[in-house]
Amino acid sequence: MKTILSFLCLSFFLLMGCQSEVETQVFSDIENNVEPSEALPMFMTTMTHMEGNSTDDKIEKVFNLHVKQIRYAMDLADEYNAILTFESEKPFAIANSTWDLNIMREIVEKGHGGGTHCDIGANKLMDYDDFVAALIENKALVDDLIGKENNKGCSGAGGPNDWVQGALDAGFIYINGLVGFHLLAFDQEDRLEDWTNQYIKSGAFHYSIPVDYLARLNFSQLANTEDWVDDGEGIVVSNGEFGQLARLEEGGWEGGCENSGPGEDKCPLTMNDVDIWVDIVMEMDAQRDQTQYAKLSLYFPVNQWDEANEDVLRYFFSEMQRLQEEGVILWATQLDAVETYLNSKQ
Repeated sequence: MKTILSFLCLSFFLLMGCQSEVETQVFSDIENNVEPSEALPMFMTTMTHMEGNSTDDKIEKVFNLHVKQIRYAMDLADEYNAILTFESEKPFAIANSTWDLNIMREIVEKGHGGGTHCDIGANKLMDYDDFVAALIENKALVDDLIGKENNKGCSGAGGPNDWVQGALDAGFIYINGLVGFHLLAFDQEDRLEDWTNQYIKSGAFHYSIPVDYLARLNFSQLANTEDWVDDGEGIVVSNGEFGQLARLEEGGWEGGCENSGPGEDKCPLTMNDVDIWVDIVMEMDAQRDQTQYAKLSLYFPVNQWDEANEDVLRYFFSEMQRLQEEGVILWATQLDAVETYLNSKQ
């Protein structure tokens, strides 16, 4: 019986990459006797989702606040040579046109990443054509803002539908933001035994998958949701998800934190969250197969890009800058990480 864990621990490691022309930084691991010429980057990426339940397209004040937060995030990241990615559902994308301010284009022009958030079909099986049409609608809105060449990935779309083929039919080349929702499309034999539909829908829908940290890191490609075996073609599964930085001290989604943000007590963003993250990154670097491209990803709600969090955010960015200078990570947009992986296969 195949499980998601056995697949991701084994099949994700089948494809060996080669150094891309995009890369200028060489990585080595003396402990594992990996020669510098063989070592490939572990990309550091982020996601900020402009959510589907927002009122950006209805209330200009809400949109302007989000624009302020995004600009604050980019300006702060730029000070530390960090690269962010912002992915939009319909309301925020529509608001860019409604209020005549294309912040999504501004994001890309400043060297950060844009993309599509696909909060579609999570719990309920949809008619397949309706599912694809909804994905296309989301993609088209963002395409109009930043161009198809900059909008190739869907963050989300997990659920009981064949989200792999659906994303391909909608024109995407990769899926990121993998969580428990994405397992609903697979037979039980292709999951860990206790990851039933009931378990996922009752709380594990946002848990990062797989449970094993190391098994999340590498890229793979799937042609459909018949199984988790790497097909060598199809949608790129771009994982590496570790959820919100602010949740690490409390144990992640499993810790029960909700809606962490400035001024909230349940999951405040703390220095300890950053220290825990640095420990995770170092552990991943020590254990990973450095002959393959790897990716890490953290989620930042837009309301966390706030001056109330500036001390912690600066600590996070300074620590990531240190790790980049030491050759442990390499900052990238979600799209650049995927395209570097795909270029290595040509």
